[in-house]
Amino acid sequence: MLRALYTFLIIAVLSGIAIWLADNPGELVMHWRGYEIRTSFVVGVGVMALAAFLVLLAYRIVVSFIETPASVSTYLEKRRQQKGFLALSRGMVAVAAGDAGDAKRYAAQAHKLLDAPPLTLLLAAQAAQLEGDEAGATRHFEKMLAAPETEFLGLRGLFIQARRAGDRDGALAHARRAFELRPQTLWAAQAVFEIEAAEEDWDGALKTLDRVVKAKLIPRDDARRRRAVLLTAQAMTAAEAARGQVGDARTHALEEASKLASEAVSLEPRFVPAVALAAELSASTGRSRKGIKLIEDAWGVAPHPALADAWLDLFEDESGYARAERAKALAARNPDHVESRILVARGAIGARDWKQAREALAPYAGPTAEEQPTQRICELMAEIEEGEFGDRGAARSWLTRALHAPEDPQWTGNGYRSPRWSPINPVTGEFDALEWTAPVMALAAEDRTGPAAISRESSVVADEAPEAAADAARLTSPPAGASEVLAFQPPLPDDPGPDGDAGDKREGENKW
Repeated sequence: MLRALYTFLIIAVLSGIAIWLADNPGELVMHWRGYEIRTSFVVGVGVMALAAFLVLLAYRIVVSFIETPASVSTYLEKRRQQKGFLALSRGMVAVAAGDAGDAKRYAAQAHKLLDAPPLTLLLAAQAAQLEGDEAGATRHFEKMLAAPETEFLGLRGLFIQARRAGDRDGALAHARRAFELRPQTLWAAQAVFEIEAAEEDWDGALKTLDRVVKAKLIPRDDARRRRAVLLTAQAMTAAEAARGQVGDARTHALEEASKLASEAVSLEPRFVPAVALAAELSASTGRSRKGIKLIEDAWGVAPHPALADAWLDLFEDESGYARAERAKALAARNPDHVESRILVARGAIGARDWKQAREALAPYAGPTAEEQPTQRICELMAEIEEGEFGDRGAARSWLTRALHAPEDPQWTGNGYRSPRWSPINPVTGEFDALEWTAPVMALAAEDRTGPAAISRESSVVADEAPEAAADAARLTSPPAGASEVLAFQPPLPDDPGPDGDAGDKREGENKW
C-alpha cells in the first residue's frame, strides 16, 4: 500500500514538472566562434545530460582498459587461493582419516598454492607422521622455529617428536623453551614439571611450580599438595644423604631435612609420608615431643602403618614394656581401627605380653572373629603362637593361611605397589600417582576402567598437551633390583617346608 502511494507521488511530481516546463518553455541561446545556437530549454538540458553521460562512459572504458591486467591477476590469485585452501581442507580430512598418501599429496599442493607456512607446514608434518617419516616431521617442525608466529607450534611438535623418540633431554629442552615463550600455556608447564619430577630434580620442579602458581594455571589446593610432595621428597633425599655423614655435618643435614619435612606437614597436615618422616627426623634431632604431637594428631584422623613404625621407633634403648604402653596410648586415639589393634599387638609382642596381643587381634583372629584376617595379622598370630607356646605347627598354619589371606593396603599405582611411599611411580614416572589401597582392589578397579580408557585414547587423533606424565613414564625405568615393584607376584607354595629347615632359625628373634 505504501509502495503504491510512493509511486503515485513520484509520478505526480514528475507530471507537475513536465506541465510547468510545457507552460514555460523558454529558450536556450549559445554563442560560440560566431555561431549562434538556439533551442528550447528542455532540449538544451537533455543534450547536456547526454553529453555528460557520454563523457562518463568514455572515462569508465579507459579506466577499465588500464585496470584489466591487475583485475586478471587478482582473479587468478583468488582462484589459486581457493584451490590451495581446498587442498588444505582435503589434506586435513586425510590426516583425520589416517590416509597418509592423500595427506602427503594434498600437503604438497597446499604448500605450492598457498603462502601460509603455519598451515602448510603443520599439514606436511602431520602427513609425515602418518607415513612414519619421523625425520621428515622433525624437519617441518624445525622450519616453523624460523618465524615468530609459528615458533610455538614448532616447539610443540618437536616436544612430541622427542617424547616419542625417548629423548628426555630434548623433550625437556623444547618444553622449557615453549614455557619461556608462553608462560600461560598449561601443556608446556605440565611437561616441564613432570619431567623434572621424574628426573628427581626437586629444586627445579619447585621453581617450575612457583611459576605455574604465579600464572594461575592450577588451583591453589593442587599447588599445596604438589609442594608438600616435593618438600617431602627433598626431605627424604636429605635424610638419606645424612646417613652417610658424621658429626656436625650429619646434625646439620638432619636439621635441614627436618625443616623440609615440617614445612610439608604445615602444607598438608594429613599427608602420612610427610608426617611420619617429620616425626622420625624430629626424634633424630632431639625434638621427640614434636614427633609425638605430629603422630598423635594424624593417628586420630587416619591411622597408618608408617605412623606406627615411626611411633615405635621414636625412642632408642626403650624397654619393651614402655613401648607397649606407648602403643596402647596411641591406639586409644582411634581404638576401633584395624591399625590401632595391630599397633597394640606389635607392642605387646615386643613386651612378650601374649595375652594382650591375642586380645588386640581377637576381632580378626580369635574364636569370635567377625572379619577375615589380612596377611599381616596372620603373620602376627604366627609370631604369637611360636613365642607363647613354641608351637611351630600352629605358627606354620598361620603362615600358610597368610599366603591366601587378603593383602594389606599398600602404596599402589599403575603396575607398581609397595609398602614404601615414593613421590613418583617408579614404573611409569607419574608424579604423586600412588594411592594407599589394597592391591587387589586397585587392580580390579584398573580392570574396570582399563578398556574405557583405552577406547578414549584411541579416539584421539592428535596428541594432547598434558602427556608429560606418559612421557616421563617411557623415559623413567625402575631401579635395578627394585624389589618393591610387586604388581604381579608369582604364586607362592602352600607348603611352608619340612620341620627343622632354615626357617626355624627365627626362634627367639624379635621382629616387632
